[in-house]
Amino acid sequence: MRRALGQPTNPDGFMALAIRGYAPSTGPAVQQIITAPATQWPAYAWNFPIGDGRANIGYGEVLRGTPLTRERLLERMAALLPDVDTAAATALRAHHLPLSTFRPVPGRGRLLLAGDAHSLINPFTGEGIFYAVLSGAIAGTVAARAGRGAAQLYGKALALQLGRHLRHSRFAAFLTSSARVVDATIRAAGAEQRTFDAIVRLGLGDGLLSPRTLAAIVRNIR
Repeated sequence: MRRALGQPTNPDGFMALAIRGYAPSTGPAVQQIITAPATQWPAYAWNFPIGDGRANIGYGEVLRGTPLTRERLLERMAALLPDVDTAAATALRAHHLPLSTFRPVPGRGRLLLAGDAHSLINPFTGEGIFYAVLSGAIAGTVAARAGRGAAQLYGKALALQLGRHLRHSRFAAFLTSSARVVDATIRAAGAEQRTFDAIVRLGLGDGLLSPRTLAAIVRNIR
């Protein structure tokens, strides 16, 4: 879809690569996110039990100019999830994640880019489902009403709905390029429910990075 608009793919530093699959779930039904060492950051693995004896597991990191093989992704996932039988994982698939810090034009004429095609992947967390649903709904509504003028209206509607949030998530991604800030963010979220909720909204929805949340993170930098 991007090529049809003459738009490039995201360059290194603005593209992540993640692999995910399903493994036998063991232990308590607790969701886990394990961040990589500072030398490999930004990268993390996850282990989310889904209630049927399996867990959704995976690993992802931002591409930095060095190709990542499937074997390397699996090796890093296993290292960060030592209590998970990653060797028994099934349905493993890898995907590129174009981050919202580099986005093409939203569309031209009647061709609109939504979700991943418009680089709507949160650079702070790698999450994209919220953006995909929201941008898809906006695109469908605008296309049904505007016809050939849809691209202009779509761009304005996206900016109205997500513009401020995307600026804040870009800044959050810049801050959390430091592993120390990531650790401080986790400590701040663990210390206070309001801070936890604000960080979740920023990483999984359309929340903002408020001065209050920033102050809580700064207080926890060590």
